[in-house]
Amino acid sequence: MIRLELDKLKKELPFLPEGEPNLPEDVAHSSVVMPVFQKNGQDGFLLQKRNPNLASHPGQISFPGGVKDPEDKDLLVTALREWEEEMGAPDKELSVIGNYRGQLTHTGFHITPFLAKYSGDFKFEFNPEEVERIIILELDRLWEAPFYSIKGRRKPDSPLLEVFYFDIEEGLLWGATARIIVDFLREHAGFDRPPILRTPNLSSAPFLDVKKTE
Repeated sequence: MIRLELDKLKKELPFLPEGEPNLPEDVAHSSVVMPVFQKNGQDGFLLQKRNPNLASHPGQISFPGGVKDPEDKDLLVTALREWEEEMGAPDKELSVIGNYRGQLTHTGFHITPFLAKYSGDFKFEFNPEEVERIIILELDRLWEAPFYSIKGRRKPDSPLLEVFYFDIEEGLLWGATARIIVDFLREHAGFDRPPILRTPNLSSAPFLDVKKTE
């Protein structure tokens, strides 16, 4: 069973509303909420499945969040604003615990995750123009769902990258969101499940059709 010690995490994680110091300047700064829930003896994350008609990352499973607007005071404001806009729930239902390590994506974004405990009633008036559905992901499901990765370099001289994939019942959880989840659970919840290494079988994102056998 995967359990998160939130009181311990509150002491261990930094709280940096503006994000990590010295963020790269040549990328779009964005932030997400990592909403943790504890319900019926289960710990989990709240995720969303993006509207398949969106221009950016259509249909992907992700944390609520987005790019910082000029009027946002800091990246925490961005994450909480996006939470309210996308999930349709007030930010007072979140208790921010701290920052998790930022993630630089190959698509030109730097993502700052904010871990927060959710204490609402799980009734979301989500924005259907952006969100297709809300996903209540109990962490123990990640022990059972098919778990894969691919490795490669974007250029011959680039560092070796590993992309993770969970084939959950609501769809494919992959990319930056899966990377954040795997890294976080490895560091803070003893998640030591190794992925099955696969060879990319698609020429474009998500680069792996997990339903195809090799």
